Amino acid sequence: QDKKALGDPVSMGNQTEETKRAGLRPLARLLPYILRYKGHVAGALIFLVMAATTMLSLPLAVRSMLDNGFSKANASLIDSYFFALFAIAALLAISSSMRYYFVIWLGERIVSDLRQDVFAHLAKLSASFYDTAKTGELVSRLTADTTQIKSAAGATASMALRSMVMITGSIIGMVYTSPGLSLIVLVAIPIIVLPIFAFGRNVRRKSRFAQDKLADAT
Repeated sequence: QDKKALGDPVSMGNQTEETKRAGLRPLARLLPYILRYKGHVAGALIFLVMAATTMLSLPLAVRSMLDNGFSKANASLIDSYFFALFAIAALLAISSSMRYYFVIWLGERIVSDLRQDVFAHLAKLSASFYDTAKTGELVSRLTADTTQIKSAAGATASMALRSMVMITGSIIGMVYTSPGLSLIVLVAIPIIVLPIFAFGRNVRRKSRFAQDKLADAT
């Protein structure tokens, strides 16, 4: 039971195969840790949506300034459009910085709680478990692996959510502006995305290999 809980090479290999099949589902186990800080999660989501929405509105503001602000009939409006651009830029800076603060705070707290739970679990395992388990493997789980989880639960998840909001808003804006040009862009997206998926899988394999080598070195 102890070997299956943590550290046994055979069970770890099986977990690796299960992880490959599961995709992102193992990250759902972090949900109880994330829900401990509902206020910070809400703050991160609010500022994330605000930053993405502000970023999407920036091209519209530039377009309005170029279409109306530089014409002779509306030359007096150029100052107003510039002030509007400055206001949008300031809002984007504030929302992005607050989003970064909440996300990094959550990542640090989650990895701290996770390390405490893993250490408490290790302290309860039997002496026979430590006769067969590699100390470096256990130390690597407490340090390097939890650092990777911090990245996934923090900055990486934030960037993924922001990208989803911006992609959705961008597609809606493009279709509203020009359906024909939008179709050309959408057709080209799979050509760009498929190589990225292949590259990402290769990076994931190499990342796993690097983590295992780090455990062996430790």
